[in-house]
Amino acid sequence: MADILLTFHCALQDTEIVTATIREYSQAPVHIAEKTVRGWDYADASTAEQVSGLLRRHAVELIIHEDALSGLVDAVVAARRELPVRWHAVSVLAHGRSA
Repeated sequence: MADILLTFHCALQDTEIVTATIREYSQAPVHIAEKTVRGWDYADASTAEQVSGLLRRHAVELIIHEDALSGLVDAVVAARRELPVRWHAVSVLAHGRSA
């Protein structure tokens, strides 16, 4: 099975619930980074979600096995968040650690 880098983009106030949901489902290390989006949000956002200036979000990332993708995404989608969450998954060709 291939490894996947899974990233959830969520509102700052939803970071803890997204992270807690991930931790219930996976023991993989979770990385959280603050992201700034300038300009318009995605066109499919509701009027309340669209911003024309500055949007602050968190990117919550982890590497998982390909077969865990749908279950983990479903768990985060079902979590009691305040705002929508976006996600994307990309194949990881290689990863490791150097000391």
